Amino acid sequence: MIIAGDIGGTKARIGLFERRSGKAELLISEQYVSRDYSSLEAILKEFLEKHQSAVTSRLEAACFGLPGPVVNGRIKVTNLPWEVVQSDVGSTLRVHKIKLVNDLVGTAAAIPAFGPESVLRVYEGRGLVDRGGSCVVVAPGTGLGHSLIHREAGWSVLLASEGGHANFAPTNEDEIDLLRYLQGRFSHVSVESLLCGPGIANIYSFLRDTGRGEEPAELKGQEATGAITAAITELALGGKSDICVRTLRMFCAMLGAHCSNIVLTYLATGGVYLGGGIPPKIADFLTKGSFIEGYLKKGKQRERVEATPVFIIKDDHAALFGAAAIASTL
Repeated sequence: MIIAGDIGGTKARIGLFERRSGKAELLISEQYVSRDYSSLEAILKEFLEKHQSAVTSRLEAACFGLPGPVVNGRIKVTNLPWEVVQSDVGSTLRVHKIKLVNDLVGTAAAIPAFGPESVLRVYEGRGLVDRGGSCVVVAPGTGLGHSLIHREAGWSVLLASEGGHANFAPTNEDEIDLLRYLQGRFSHVSVESLLCGPGIANIYSFLRDTGRGEEPAELKGQEATGAITAAITELALGGKSDICVRTLRMFCAMLGAHCSNIVLTYLATGGVYLGGGIPPKIADFLTKGSFIEGYLKKGKQRERVEATPVFIIKDDHAALFGAAAIASTL
């Protein structure tokens, strides 16, 4: 039996799997509010106590995807006050085969098993599409994560990345003004400052505070709450607020530009997979207009980007299944 987890800054999913015919099949999964717990071990103890009867044989291996860089089996979790140590988690589970990975590595590990129902095609790719090339995962959610599946000569390797913390690079006058606006609020304006849930709120605040749109009554006084991003998105999707529509269009344009930057950085011409919680919710915006425009605007390298398809990952359990796939190889 295998235990695996997809641990995010907002929610944590834990799954119990059984290895059958070389594949990990899910038996039970539970979801937890991450901030309600002091540690990953506290979640695991609660999970195992609840499902003790389901563990019909010895736990053989475990893998957990967490936000942040894993160094020497240790990770300070992004957006959570946790430090997770691989050996400590192994002791809690009484498992010797255990691996901590970046959460986007877990998502990337699930991609080879994706079927047509697992993804929504955002951009088809034109010209000579590289079906067997390297792929990237770009995941805007609570933060912004990246990972890479590097493929070459019949083998592949999963690589973690902290590219979401690279400097934001504006591409037009509005984005230059946006950068200046955020430089007045933050010491470092990263790509993640814009391409995540709080980033949508940052874009909206810029448009409102610089007179680029009128604040809707529904959003007045909401800045101090976590609900503002959801409210902006809902108003934009319903076409009920011009400033909210403009906010999402800017978000999508910058996400498109960032995705093609990553394609060129890694020469990941096998495809871009959009993970995280945001893309499935704004699929209507991503499949038209500003995202594609931002994605393809790459000058003399446009042809290479044009050939690279883009997908939204629809299965929000992908990272959990990917972590189980990694555990099954330990």
